[in-house]
Amino acid sequence: MKKKDIWISVAIVVASALVFYFYTQREGYVQIDAGGADAILTLRSGLLSNATISSREEPSALSARAHNPRFLSISMKQDGQTWQIESRGPWADLSKIRIKGNQTTTLRLGPPFLIEPSVSRSSSSVSIDFAVIGQAGEQYQKFVRRDNRTVADAKATIVDEAGNVLATGKFRYG
Repeated sequence: MKKKDIWISVAIVVASALVFYFYTQREGYVQIDAGGADAILTLRSGLLSNATISSREEPSALSARAHNPRFLSISMKQDGQTWQIESRGPWADLSKIRIKGNQTTTLRLGPPFLIEPSVSRSSSSVSIDFAVIGQAGEQYQKFVRRDNRTVADAKATIVDEAGNVLATGKFRYG
């Protein structure tokens, strides 16, 4: 090998190492807007790379790359009690969160929730179920916790955009 070829090879290796180093060191920022509720979101961006962010006033710094959600918890205090609902997917618009270097990405998720009915028919029986859907289309578990205890008799209040209560009721099975 000639001396010139060795220097070219060294230059290519050094340039590749610098590009890789700067690519992995880029940071972006994430802000969570959960409609006034507190949110904790766990993300995965690689085989061993996990991050947990929350809905603080200041954006959270993350590596600039694509992240996938794994767990989401939304909580809110009311009358001295803490209400909580969780999601493990499906994620809809949150399924791939792309963070760009030196930019802030705002995630709008959680309340107001949409209760979406689901009806299925099998021979002579009809099953009616529901899904709790957040702002980004993320789906939540069908139970709510109050002070870390599952609420057995969940109630629903339907409110219009002006804040007027249109209907109230309980979820019943059977």
